[in-house]
Amino acid sequence: MTWIDASLVLTVAAVTGLAAERRLMGLLVGLGGLAALRPLLVLADLNPWLALVAALLVGLALALLGRHVLQLARVPGRLARVGGGIGGFVLGVALVLALVTSLPVERNPVEPSLIYYPPRELPPVVRQAVAGSAAVAVGRSVLLHPLLVAQGAVPDGQVALFDALHRWFVVGEPWRVAGS
Repeated sequence: MTWIDASLVLTVAAVTGLAAERRLMGLLVGLGGLAALRPLLVLADLNPWLALVAALLVGLALALLGRHVLQLARVPGRLARVGGGIGGFVLGVALVLALVTSLPVERNPVEPSLIYYPPRELPPVVRQAVAGSAAVAVGRSVLLHPLLVAQGAVPDGQVALFDALHRWFVVGEPWRVAGS
């Protein structure tokens, strides 16, 4: 475990805690954010600035919808906190997975078919932390899943899980050289 892993765990804990504090609104925003993540990733592949604006609008719409729903729902406080915590945990894990699958892919200049993930061009302190990170290793397995399956490097019990995660979190084939 490196400081990158600790930071990512703290991110999940913070999102979970914030959503639990917001109760049912946290549940709604967490699950709505998870549902909106894939379309936002596709949009970000086309235009990152437009995706940022869309994400802010989706977040605002979910918060307003949550406020309206809260006025109609009467759920006991403890149960509402648990629901909010679940929504926050789901969203926090999704955000961390989106982050660890979004590092750039580095290609070997001599052999373009040889790729590195995470990239080796990072600053030394970051490179060491990322290289030893369990979360980034999971991100690598999700991002490069089709390549790893083709090499037979994925255990049979994990193929379906990593395939589903790859389809949700990865847009296109980032390991391909442009034009090939």
